[in-house]
Amino acid sequence: KLGNVGDDEVLKLAKNEIIRALDLEEYEIKDTIINDLLENGRQSLSKYVEDLLPDIYAAATNEDDGELMKSLKKYFEQQWKVKYGSSNQWFVLFLNEYKDAVNYDSVLKRTAEYGNKYVKDCPILSIVLQLLFEGIDDKCFDEINLFNDLWCTITNNGLKSIENFSDNKKRSVLFQGLREYYRSKLFELLGKIKIPDKDNLYELALDNVAEYGWLQGLQAVQKRIIPKFFKTLLENIPVSSDTSGKQGKLDLIKYLVGLLL
Repeated sequence: KLGNVGDDEVLKLAKNEIIRALDLEEYEIKDTIINDLLENGRQSLSKYVEDLLPDIYAAATNEDDGELMKSLKKYFEQQWKVKYGSSNQWFVLFLNEYKDAVNYDSVLKRTAEYGNKYVKDCPILSIVLQLLFEGIDDKCFDEINLFNDLWCTITNNGLKSIENFSDNKKRSVLFQGLREYYRSKLFELLGKIKIPDKDNLYELALDNVAEYGWLQGLQAVQKRIIPKFFKTLLENIPVSSDTSGKQGKLDLIKYLVGLLL
């Protein structure tokens, strides 16, 4: 943060830097362009070649260390801390600790280039995975789709699916990231089925699902849930689909559910 400046003000200041970098202060279209940039990153600028001065457009799209990229990276870095970290202090501490990591700037640059393209449905977990797994580069997102495979594996099967991950500090951060991923999905599902949060059941289930994934994690709390509710719970598990399509994963889940019941 900048002194006592509020969270919203920090993001507003960073946003204004982007506007200045593109010399858009006086133009009505600035909000459209800026909103697109903040959602889809620098690559979205190609749609606005007719709306920007030629020299500014050329610099913005070609210079990786130019004013636009610096401003975008600054905005997204602030967004990570303000929007995602405000209720997750562990995440802010993690970002501060990784600020000097070799791939920190690469992850920021990727975000500035593509916006929310790779954040999936849980920005915190996506950022954690990108920073923890240093070998993940841009090729892993598009050409070989490795990041998607990693995402599907870990969001379906929990922390235990990452073998040979002995670093306790990294495991702890990844566990917290997985808790954030599963939290809303799990609590919404439990509430929808009207399973009461008795004796801290929801948090216990969350810990187990984050550690062991949907099936094994829920099985760990099976004795605390009425059988017919538990059956409904398993039948409604949300599954991350892999690159080969969703049906294969769903068939596997149905098979495993059949074995459990």
